[in-house]
Amino acid sequence: MSAPFEPLLVTQPADLQRLCKELRRAGSFAFDTEFVGEETYKPDICLLQVATDELHALVDPIAGLDTKPLWQMIADPKIEKILHAGTEDLALAWRHFGLKPANIVDLQIAAGFVGFGHPISLGRLATVTLHTKLHKSQTLTDWRRRPLQGEQLRYAVEDVVHLPAMWREIRTRIEKLGRAEWLSEECLALCETATRNSTDEKRIRRLRGTASMTRKQLAIVHAVLVQRDELARRLNRPPRTVLKDHLVVELARHGWTDPEKIRTLRGINLAAADLKRLARAIADAKAASPDSWPAQEPSEPAPDEEVLLSLLTAILRAWCDDHDLAYSLLATKQDLRNLLRGDNPDPPGVPRSALTQGWRAAAVGDLLDRVLHGKASIRIASRGDSRRLVVE
Repeated sequence: MSAPFEPLLVTQPADLQRLCKELRRAGSFAFDTEFVGEETYKPDICLLQVATDELHALVDPIAGLDTKPLWQMIADPKIEKILHAGTEDLALAWRHFGLKPANIVDLQIAAGFVGFGHPISLGRLATVTLHTKLHKSQTLTDWRRRPLQGEQLRYAVEDVVHLPAMWREIRTRIEKLGRAEWLSEECLALCETATRNSTDEKRIRRLRGTASMTRKQLAIVHAVLVQRDELARRLNRPPRTVLKDHLVVELARHGWTDPEKIRTLRGINLAAADLKRLARAIADAKAASPDSWPAQEPSEPAPDEEVLLSLLTAILRAWCDDHDLAYSLLATKQDLRNLLRGDNPDPPGVPRSALTQGWRAAAVGDLLDRVLHGKASIRIASRGDSRRLVVE
């Protein structure tokens, strides 16, 4: 359908229909997007890039084209979609069309399962898999402006044109290591992340200043975030421009239900009606049953626990180095903390560690069980000119 690096530009419904038919016939295609999200509630989708071994095309929604047929393919479990660092791209399917992505292969994740590191840039991944150098020169392009220039089109298609070949190279390594199911599990989790609400509990935890909050204060944070999101939707603005994160945290700390008191915070620029809605939401959160409040953040680790966390981190990093696995895919500090606390029956309600589930348990479950229950010895051994941590 197009010559190398001269992509087909799709602006008409009939062309999009033919393109979707070709992609469906192929059963697998690379996918990427260009969007601008700094000024609107939902990011403006400016361009969709797709590629197979036989074709590469750019679909232009700004030309007035209804691109939902292509997005429906992103949600089709029968068709494989290949992306690189695709969290934000996949979130567009959910936010704009209510479609849940399925059958996704994220090459940034896949690279971490075969020793290429994680996270890894697209340029670096092209180098280590295909010995190809990408020419990234349009990172600050305003993709909303038309017409698009030839250099912009070539830049955009380069984000996808090499992905099928890169996936073949990585898949060979994945299969040789027996990690295809691990990758599928992690990519499924990525799809779940893409459909996560901006006000859910996990996102609350990312706000700076919430770690020491009470459960009632966390409930207020949630209520304020819901109000912020509704207001941002009405105004078609990014939520953080309507009410900054630090003000959300400050409102939860004070727990004010008087609109005039709320107005005294520097940086609050809301209409009187919106202030009243915000005050009412805070009051409702404070009056709600404690059973409905979010769980409190686990306490900070004591010094002896920090020692154990450091030891487990060193053990798992050494294991990852020996098994061509990116440590950043395997565990977070919170995963290790939950593992330690879950192994101790004293603190109730500790979340189950990710290290005891799915592919992580298959990879290091036995190792961690032996270490935690005194069935393993740990020593430092020489290996050539270096020294390594060894668990026996």
